[in-house]
Amino acid sequence: MALTRDQLQTRLDAYLAAELAVLKKQEFTVGDGSTARRLRFADLAEIRAEIASINQQIGALDAQAATGRRRPMYVR
Repeated sequence: MALTRDQLQTRLDAYLAAELAVLKKQEFTVGDGSTARRLRFADLAEIRAEIASINQQIGALDAQAATGRRRPMYVR
């Protein structure tokens, strides 16, 4: 799926919001001791990996735009 820069920016904004939510401790523990289970709504490592990927894609689009290309560029 090819995304425009605006679409990538929207995704990046959503992932940054998700990162903040996870950093605010969106997890909880059920039970005590050896039977306790920790549940997490999202995985911070996965969120950060996607943020890095989107930033890279935006950088590639910006670099292409800086070279004077007139037609829209898409990243796959």
